[in-house]
Formats: sequence, structure tokens, C-alpha cells
Amino acid sequence: MRKVYAFLCFFLLNGYISAQDPILISYKRNFVKASIAEKLNVLNEAAAVPYDSAFIRQVYDFALQFSLSNADLLADDADMIALTKATVQGIGRIGDKDSAEILLKLCSLYNDSSTRVVILDALAIIAQGNGRVIADLNQLLLDQNNAFLLGMELDYQALQAGVAALGTLGDESSYPVLFFTFSLPYPDTVTEAARLALIQIRGNYMAFLAGIIQNNPPHDKLKAFILIMDTTKDAVQIPVTDKNILAQTALEMGLNTNDADSYALRYEAVRALTGLGWTGASALVIRHFYQVQTDYAHGNAAKERFIEAILCLGAMRTPESAQILAIQLGLINAQTEQTGDFDKDILLATIKALGDIGDKVAFDHLLYADFLSYSKEVKVAAKTALAKLKW
Repeated sequence: MRKVYAFLCFFLLNGYISAQDPILISYKRNFVKASIAEKLNVLNEAAAVPYDSAFIRQVYDFALQFSLSNADLLADDADMIALTKATVQGIGRIGDKDSAEILLKLCSLYNDSSTRVVILDALAIIAQGNGRVIADLNQLLLDQNNAFLLGMELDYQALQAGVAALGTLGDESSYPVLFFTFSLPYPDTVTEAARLALIQIRGNYMAFLAGIIQNNPPHDKLKAFILIMDTTKDAVQIPVTDKNILAQTALEMGLNTNDADSYALRYEAVRALTGLGWTGASALVIRHFYQVQTDYAHGNAAKERFIEAILCLGAMRTPESAQILAIQLGLINAQTEQTGDFDKDILLATIKALGDIGDKVAFDHLLYADFLSYSKEVKVAAKTALAKLKW
């Protein structure tokens, strides 16, 4: 405690509070005299004074300097923690931007998680436009991500608060580190916080994600594509034309590399293109279909993936996709006639896709389905598809 009061006396002896408002001097004097536990009461009394903003700003600044200068001795003291949190919250309420860099220092000095959260919440308010503090917060989050990769124990509450703060601050420089955070296997609460922070940033979100899909490793491509297709529930709305191009790009990238993330990227892109119905991707969808067809035949792809490829062909609504699906239905019909064996799910998906396209090239094969030993469900689906053909 001797060091604490010696520090305060230094300010008093050097005229730190001289020539100031008498009420302000009185509160500072009471703050100096009070024990740490009582200092909080003095601070709360000062905050309740109906005085101008400059008054309470100086009171908070005085208390903040006390917290900063004595953190090495008292950072784990309960009363000191309560005082520091109250000071920081007050600074956030009044929007004291001049205190941003000091708060950042405090964040590294106090080990208490709740204190760090309060500090980061305040920085989200007062560090707007402060490039230096934002850069330091970006680096702090990057360091936490690297520590996570090394298996170190993290303060997840503070980590989440830091992510949210960067989202609120909304600077484009935070895009890379927030995406890095989103891409890591953090708890869902942290991942969701990173996703929300990314869409809050005031920048070209689509261009940033498009760059990742085009240039980054497969794992990043997959994560970026998921973000692009997940914006329908958020305020960020990526135009359909941009989604079309990005889904086509994602499919092309996935087809050109053979690894687990690339396969997953392909499947995500195909599901997206099925919903979008972007015919410009038809050639890539056909290439994907043949690859999945081969993989399925050799037991290297699930039936669900093959059905998705069939339905995506149907969504293309091109003569080429109709021809491919008509040939497939003809082969299924021939196999059924010879052996009686067929996969109902694949058959129904093929019939549905042909109906969606509506190309008359499928007429003979759809009509012939009624003469085979198919179930009533299959025959009804074939008749429905026939009714959709365009002549």
C-alpha cells in the first residue's frame, strides 16, 4: 500500500489537481484518502453529481490512472477489480475516446475474465476510428488463435468479447483475423460471434470472401463458401448474381483438387446451385455428376451425394443435362426389365429432375416406366414428369 499512496502523493505534489474546480479537487482528495473498497463509493458519488461531462471525465481518468499504475500489485484484489470495472464501465458510458489506449493496456494487466470483458465492451464503444487500438486488438485476437492452435488454455469469455468488439468497431482490417477465428474449431458460441462480427464490418464482404475462395487453401475456401450461402438470415444480402458466380467458382475449385475439404466444397456448391438454378454452371455440374456417379459405383460416395448431383442436373434445365438424365433413366428401365433390380431413391430423383427440365427427349423413357414392375409411387412420378414436358 505504501507504493500506492506514494504514487498518488507524487501527483498531488506536482500540481496535478491544482487550479481545478473545487468540487473536482474535493472528490479527488476523497478518492486519495479512501481505502480501495471505499474508493468505489467515492467514484459512484462523483458519477451522480449533476455536473458537466468534463467533470466526471476527469474523475474517471483519475481512477483509471490508479487502476493502471497499481495493476502489478493489486490486479487480483477483489476490491481493485470492482473499482476498475466500475471505472471502465463509466468511461464506456461517457464515450471517453482518449482512454482507449489505456484500456487496452489494462486488458493485458488484469487476469480476471469479467474485467477483461468489461474492458473489451468499452473499447467497442470508444475505439471507433482508432486505427492503432484496432490494430492491437486484431493482433491480440491473432495471438489467441495461435495459442488455441498450440493447445493452450484460453479465456473464452474474453475471446468472445474481443471478437464482438472488432465487429462493432467495423474496420476492414479485421476481416482476416475474424475469418481465421471463424475457421477454427472453437466452441459454437465463439464461431457464431466471429460470423456475426464479419458481417458487421463496413467493407466489401463479398469481395473478401470471393478472394478466399479463389486464392486460399481448400479448408478456407469451404468456410468462406459456407459464409456466403449463410447470409440469407442476416442483414447482409449478397446479390443472387454474385452468389451464382461464387457457387460456380467454388464448384470449379472443388473439382480441381482431391482432398476432403475440396469434396465438401463441391457438395456445398452443388446444393447451392440446385437452389439457385444457375445454368451458367451446367458444364461443371455435368462434370461433377459423372465424377460422383463413378465414385458412387465404386463405393466412394454416399447415395445422398449422387442424388444431389442428379437434382442439380435437373436444376440446370439445359438440353445437355436432359440428355444425360434421359440416358440414365433408360439404363435403369433396361436393368429393371432384365433383373427387376433398381434403386427407388435414385429412380425417383432422376424422374423428378427430368420433369423439372421438361425436355421432350425424356418422353419415351418416362412413358415406358408405366409398363415396368415399378411401384405405384414411381409410376405416378413418371406420369407427373410427362405432364411437364414441353413440346
